[in-house]
Amino acid sequence: MKNLLLTIAFTLGCSQINAQKMSANFLQGTWETEFHIVEFKGDNKKDFTVKITIKETNEELKLVSYQFNKNNLYLETYYEPRDFKAIGKIIIVDNDTMVEDVVSEYSGLLIYKRKTTN
Repeated sequence: MKNLLLTIAFTLGCSQINAQKMSANFLQGTWETEFHIVEFKGDNKKDFTVKITIKETNEELKLVSYQFNKNNLYLETYYEPRDFKAIGKIIIVDNDTMVEDVVSEYSGLLIYKRKTTN
């Protein structure tokens, strides 16, 4: 009985954590990582745009493609000065936090925080 209650509590907790659906509407606004400022604009696939700026140099990464798939956002980017390509899978942690698993020559995790305006 104790295991059943723990399983139910865990299942309900996980469904609450990832209750937010990855969508253009959810992403609206500015997000920051340690290295980037990312602006998501447009509330549907037709007018959705992503602008990724490197904080240190103020240079822009080229967005090669994006795809929404199974509550994740996949981004493929290219940084021309270093001929650097990366593919990232972004998942939602909560309303103001996302994590991106980046696969590239320099793989790693990026934590996105929603930038709020006061």
